Amino acid sequence: MNEEEMANKADELLNIGARAYRQGNYKKAEKYYTQSANLGNPQAACNLGYIYAYGRTENRDPEKAFYYFNLAAIDGNANASYKVGDAYYWGDFVEKQPLIAYKYYQQAEAQLGYMGSNDDDIKSDIYYRLSLCLYRGVGTEKDLFAALSYINKAHTYSYYDRTHDKYNWQSTARRISELRTAIISEFDNEIENGTQPK
Repeated sequence: MNEEEMANKADELLNIGARAYRQGNYKKAEKYYTQSANLGNPQAACNLGYIYAYGRTENRDPEKAFYYFNLAAIDGNANASYKVGDAYYWGDFVEKQPLIAYKYYQQAEAQLGYMGSNDDDIKSDIYYRLSLCLYRGVGTEKDLFAALSYINKAHTYSYYDRTHDKYNWQSTARRISELRTAIISEFDNEIENGTQPK
């Protein structure tokens, strides 16, 4: 098989796996995602990361999840990059390392739209994480202006999530709204106290 044929075959296997996943047949999805990932498809590797992160076929396997998310992140998958960032943020399989988490969230933002992919369904997640880091000073200096800018972007894309009935959009929208309120409240408090927002 030449490179183009391999890519087409990998896409075909990815689609079979995705159909199986949507039907709740996670074992079949795992099988086809693995075959697709072995042919170099980063989205299939990312999808395997989700299967292992959430224990879709058996118990959770954070090590396998991290491996596949990392594999996909290296190949330019923005979704996988923010999931690797989450592993470092929360210390899931790897040691908590805020600086590395923040760097992966930045990488995820830079990878949006890579190779023509439509990543509108993950923008709220990525912008929320960047805002959270900037608001709390996790892995970077605290910067309320930048945090507000990112949370506003996340807020905008939460409407995309809602109109496209993204899985668990209500929870994401609530987290975004709560963080946005906290950032604005801190701005207001600092202005009332006559201090310069950071």
